[in-house]
Amino acid sequence: MEYIYIENYLKIAQSQKKSFLEFLNKSQEFQVSNQKIIFCEESLLIGFLEKSSISKAYANFKEFFKDISEIKVDIISKIISKSNHTILTFLNNNKQLRIS
Repeated sequence: MEYIYIENYLKIAQSQKKSFLEFLNKSQEFQVSNQKIIFCEESLLIGFLEKSSISKAYANFKEFFKDISEIKVDIISKIISKSNHTILTFLNNNKQLRIS
């Protein structure tokens, strides 16, 4: 499964969140399998079904949030889950984020 991470998602207005969720449901190029709010990071992690185009989803998300400077969109290259935390590795810069 492939994932996209949307940093600072919880900081945007409720109307923008609603518009984004409607946008997710309308797309034919990708299908969301799950979503996870990461409260400690105020972010959203979105998982996609196998047939989805992660590159198109990434480009569309970047375009959707282009006018909101606090939002950053990244592709996750690897997720490691351990007993009490998860480590996300980002594709573009190999940065890692530990979530407890």
